[in-house]
Amino acid sequence: MNYYENIIILDASLDDDTIDGAEKRIVDTIEKNSGEMIKVERWGRRKLAYEINKHEKGFYLFLIFKAPATAIKPLEGLYKVFDPVFKFMVIKLRKKEVEALEESIKAKEIASRAEEPPAEEKVEETQ
Repeated sequence: MNYYENIIILDASLDDDTIDGAEKRIVDTIEKNSGEMIKVERWGRRKLAYEINKHEKGFYLFLIFKAPATAIKPLEGLYKVFDPVFKFMVIKLRKKEVEALEESIKAKEIASRAEEPPAEEKVEETQ
């Protein structure tokens, strides 16, 4: 399986519920095609660098996922007909980028384990 980065720009005039639904549909499409989500970031509403399809603002979603190469064609097909999406880009990560991603994931796991308080042992008192 390959690792991919995906940036999606949705119509910023949509309400939050519609954006949530669009995000869920995109993630479901990836998972339905044997993909595995690694990271989903919502960058929010931002002004575009230049006007795209008469839009001056967009809602940005950033996804990192692992999927077989056959999953990309249905995903891009969805983007082309899905009205909330007006711009997208899917990038296959190279070997060095994948290694860096895996290292950052491991570092976060270690940091989260270090933050967890140790489990308190139950000591039975005997009289």
